[in-house]
This record gives sequence, C-alpha cells and structure tokens, in this order.
Amino acid sequence: MRYLSILFLSLGLLSAASSQAQKRCSLQECLDMAVANNRSLANSRTDVAMANEDAAVAFTKYFPSVSAGATGFIAAKDLVRSEMDLTDVAAAYGPALGQMGIAIPESYSISMMKKGAVVDVMATQPLYAGGQIRTGQRLAALQKEVRRLQVDMAERDLRQNVTDYYWQICALRANAATVDTVLAQLKGVHRYTSDYVNAGIAHRNDLLKIELKQQEMESDRLKIANADALLRMVLAQLCGAKPEDFDISTEDVHPESCPKPQSLFISPAEAVENRVEMALAEQNVRAEKLQERMERGKLLPTLAIGTAGMYQQMDMGDGMEDMKNGNLIGFATLSIPITDWWGGKHSLRKARLQREKAENSRDDAREQLEIDILSAWNNLTEGYAQIEVAQRSITSADENLRLTTDEYRAGTIGITDMLDAITLFTQAHNRMVEAVANYQTRMSDYLKKTR
Repeated sequence: MRYLSILFLSLGLLSAASSQAQKRCSLQECLDMAVANNRSLANSRTDVAMANEDAAVAFTKYFPSVSAGATGFIAAKDLVRSEMDLTDVAAAYGPALGQMGIAIPESYSISMMKKGAVVDVMATQPLYAGGQIRTGQRLAALQKEVRRLQVDMAERDLRQNVTDYYWQICALRANAATVDTVLAQLKGVHRYTSDYVNAGIAHRNDLLKIELKQQEMESDRLKIANADALLRMVLAQLCGAKPEDFDISTEDVHPESCPKPQSLFISPAEAVENRVEMALAEQNVRAEKLQERMERGKLLPTLAIGTAGMYQQMDMGDGMEDMKNGNLIGFATLSIPITDWWGGKHSLRKARLQREKAENSRDDAREQLEIDILSAWNNLTEGYAQIEVAQRSITSADENLRLTTDEYRAGTIGITDMLDAITLFTQAHNRMVEAVANYQTRMSDYLKKTR
C-alpha cells in the first residue's frame, strides 16, 4: 500500500512538473518574451551600444593628441671616428716637448657614440579644424539616435510578427474545434443512417458517403495539427523559448473581441509624424547636412599648438663623460589645404546634391507613408465588413444545418443534402474564424502604423 502511495505521488509530481514546464502564454506574455529574448532585437540593441562607443570616440577628438617614443641603439663600431695627423705638430713642438719627456705621436685616433638612447614626448592641441571635430561629434550623436530608432522599428516589426503568428494559431485551433463539432455531427448522422439502412429505408452507399466525409474531416484535422505545431515552433523561436516548453493560451476567436474601426481612426497626416520611418528620413537629411559641413571644413585652415620634450643620452667612449641632454619645445602649426581646394569644391557640390536628394527622399517618404496608413485603414474597415458578412453566413449555415438535420431524420431529404449542409456549416465557421483572426492582425498593423 505504501508503494502505491509513492507511485501515485510520483505520477502527480511528474504531471505537475510537465504542466509547469509547458507554460501557456497569452498574447501580451508572448510580446513581452519576444521583446526580452529575441536575438535579432538583441543585435539591434548591441548596435546602439556600439554607436554609443563611437560617440565617445568622437568626443575624445577635443582632447590633446599625445605621443611618446623611445629609441635605443648599439653599433658594431663607434658612430663617430676620426684620425688626426700630428706630423706637423710633432715637427714643430716635438723637440721641446721631448726634453720634457712628452712624446707626440704622428697620428691620433678618436672614436665615440657606440651606444645611446633618445626619448621624446609630443602633445598637440587642435584649436581650430574647420569645424570638423564638432561636426564629427554631431554625426556620432545622430548615429546614436538612428540606431535607437532602428531598435524601435525592429521591436515594432517583431511585435507585429508575434501577433500574426499568435492569431494564426488561434484560428487553427478554432478550426480544429469546428472540425470536432462536425465529426460529432457526422457520428450522429452515421448512427441515424445505419438505423435507416438496417430498416431498409436508406442504401448502404449513404453510409459510405458519410464515412468518406468523416475521413476528409479527419485528414483536415491532421493538417491543422501539423500547421499548429509548425507555427508554435516559429512563435517560440521569436519569443526566445524552447518549442517543447512553449504553448499559448488560445483566445476565443469571436466577433465580440473586435472593436469597431471608427474607435481606432487617426488622421493619416497626423499619424505619419509618429512613424519611425519618418523620423529616420529626417535624420538622414540632418546627416547629409552635417556631411556637407564636414566637406566644407576640409577646405578650411587648421590651427594647433603643442609642446615636445626630448632627452638623449650617448656613450662617448673611454675616457670621456657620457653626453646627456634634454630640451622642451613649444610650437604652433597652421595648415592651409591649398591644393585640396581644386577637388574639394567638387566634393562640396556633391555633398550639397546628396543633401538635396535626402530632402526629396524625405518628402517622398511622407507621401508614401500617408498612402500606407490609408491602405492599412482600408484593410481594417474591409476586415470588419468581412466579419459582419461571416456572422450572417454563420446564422444562415446554422439554421440550414438544423433544418436539414430535422428533414433528414424525418426521411424527407437524402444524404447528399445533409452532407452539403455540413459542408456549408464548416465553411461558414471557418470563414468567421479567418475573418476575426485577419481583423486582429490588421488592427495590430494599423495601430503599429499610426501610434
């Protein structure tokens, strides 16, 4: 008895662990997981961090440029060698010096500087560089903003993809529920027909038609299950989850979950200013203006001041004291790029044309975005109209199936009419599911493009 209790407890724990491992996520939970875990979005955030580092590098251009160097050498022979001829000296002063015990050689060799070292340090501070340093910093700051906007756009697109796949899975599972309802209906029809065949009222062929319809629906059920598994894997990848541990809590695919389009409307001219694409187009114009300013700065003089220090130590050879020398120098430089003016004026004109091109692209983007928003609005209103049509179709299909079922059980119509009614019922419910799921994705798309 104790072993049975342990077995049941173990089975209960395994069941609880399995249920906990495969978490069922709502749409909002899927969106939160995707924003937190998606690798592509993480790469976009890394681009922002890289742009921050580029901006930090651009800021360091304001600081002095400092360089230091050291050189040491040792030579196979002394670098300075000299042979002095003392013949004339010996002839003139030799006798006198000889009486004093001093002998003058005919020649004398001098050699020195066989090894040594030189150390130098230089610091240069730019005072004016044609505005290139400040412009470079502004370009780096602009790049940071561009990367941030690209993250916003990537997150927006990711949310749309998650929403699309989520509602596709919801639609598939609603279709699966419809198939189960139809299979239950066919089971009852098969039972009635079997009784009619046994009573000699119906033909055996009617049973075969029903069984063929059942097999068709079972095949559809299998296709739905395979599509469900595939879409769930894709959604799990977007959310950064393992497919075996991931599932969604399916929402009801009903018209009541769809707000009317009029409650979501926003003017295209107003909405276009909220679009990330519009902000990127504006940033592109700013970037081209800064590039034009950068090209102009390349044609202007540059002024810098600096200081340099040097220390050298030389081995002067035997009998001589080592040479040690240090010095500090201050300097100023003025550079005028005279020859650059020849080609620079053409580079400046090209930059000006690039800026005009960016402005044209921005204006064109504004018009295209307004059209895109209007198209999304039309899709939204059309989607809601499709729901209304599908609702009427379901009402008609349900009533048709009810009446046909009553007439078939009464024996006033044949199996073909019965199966046709079931087909119409299935199609009507599938169209409703498709219409609601499409409306949800179109609503998400419209909100993405206007908010």
